[in-house]
Amino acid sequence: MVQKGHKKKEGGKDLGKLIHDHDAKLKILYLNNFGVHGGVCKFTRKGVDMMLTTLITGSPFGLGADPELKIYDTVFDGVGVRVYEPVNLKSNKRPALVYYHGGGWSWLSVDVYDGATRALAKRVGMVVVSVSYRQSPEHPHPIPFEDCLTATKYVVNNAKSLHVDPSRVAISGDSAGGHLSAAVAMAMKKEIKISVPIYPCLQLFDLQTPSYIENKDYIPGMLTDVSMLTYWLNYGNISYNYIDDILANRHTSQKLKESLYAKYVSPDWYMKEHIRTPSLRNMKKETNFGKTELSNQIQETILNPDFSPLMVPDVKFKDLPLTYVLTAGYDVLRDDGLIYYQRLKKAGAKVQLAHYSEGFHGMIFFFDGPMPFQVGIRAMNDLVEFLKKNL
Repeated sequence: MVQKGHKKKEGGKDLGKLIHDHDAKLKILYLNNFGVHGGVCKFTRKGVDMMLTTLITGSPFGLGADPELKIYDTVFDGVGVRVYEPVNLKSNKRPALVYYHGGGWSWLSVDVYDGATRALAKRVGMVVVSVSYRQSPEHPHPIPFEDCLTATKYVVNNAKSLHVDPSRVAISGDSAGGHLSAAVAMAMKKEIKISVPIYPCLQLFDLQTPSYIENKDYIPGMLTDVSMLTYWLNYGNISYNYIDDILANRHTSQKLKESLYAKYVSPDWYMKEHIRTPSLRNMKKETNFGKTELSNQIQETILNPDFSPLMVPDVKFKDLPLTYVLTAGYDVLRDDGLIYYQRLKKAGAKVQLAHYSEGFHGMIFFFDGPMPFQVGIRAMNDLVEFLKKNL
C-alpha cells in the first residue's frame, strides 16, 4: 500500500517521475511515427506561436504598429528578416543587433519575439534585425546556422546602405538562438563587436550535467531534458530511436568519454556555487560504458563546432568578440552557459557573466505585458544597460 502523501518507489526512482518520462517519450514517438517530428508541423507551430504571443503581449495578434519604430519584413541575401529602426535615430552610423530567436531550431518565430526585439531597439537606440531562419526538422543543421550567418554577413557587408556602423554590430539569441550566436561569433570573430548568448544550448556530449539533473522537469511546460533532446535530434537529423541512450549518455563510447572532447565539458568547468544540490557539486564521470556503434554513427555531428560550440580547444575562444553570457539557475541549459563562460575566461577572451539564480528558461520574454516576472524585468534591464554601455 502506498501511504497518502508518498509515491511508491521503483528501483530507487520515483514512480510518478517514471510515468511522466515514459508518457512524454511515448507522445513524441507517437507523433514521430505520423511524420510529426517532436510534435512539429505547420499547425502546431502556429498554435504555439499564438499561445505564446498571447501570454507575452496579451493578444494573439501581437502589438500592432509602433510610432517609435519603423518595422518591416524583408529579405537579406535570401534569408527572411524583420527590421526595427527607431524613427528618432537619424545617424548614418547606427549600432545594430542581429537577433536569432529561440525555440529549439524547430519552434517559434520573429512574431513571438516581436515584443523583445521592439524593446531592445527602442531602449538601446539601435537597429535590430530579427532573423527568420529556416527550421528543423525540415531544414536540419547546418541550414539554420547558415541562414543566421548569411543574414549577419549581409548586415556587416551592406552597413552603408542600411545606415549602420559596421564596427558596432552585435549578435544575440536565446536558447537555440544562443547556440546560433555562439556559432556565428566563432565564424565572424573579427566582424562582430559583441555576442550575447542567452541561456544557450552548446553541446550534445553530456546530458547528465548537474543542471540537466536538477532542472529536467522543474517547471512543467518549460524546457525539460526530453524536449531539449528532441530539439537536438531534429537539428542534427538523428533518429528518435536513440532518445533513451542519449539521455543516459550511452551515445558516446568509452573511447570518446576518455578523449579530449570529454574534457571540454568535464566537471572541472562546473561552477559549484551555482549548483543547488550538494551531492552534484563534486561529480565524477564514469567512462567505462557506451555504445560504440552509435557513437561512431553520430560523433561527426556532435563533435562539429558549428553544431556543438563547446567542442573546440580553448585557443579557439581567445579572440572572440566581447561576450555577455546570460544564464538561469532553473534551466537544464544552465551549465552549458556556465561552462562556456568559464572556458572563455580561461582562454583570455573578454567575457561577462549575468547569472540569475532564481531565473528560468524563457524568462527573457516576461519583462513586460500581462505576465511580467521580476527576474525577467531585471535580466532585460541588465542586458539593455550592457548594450548601451558597450555597443
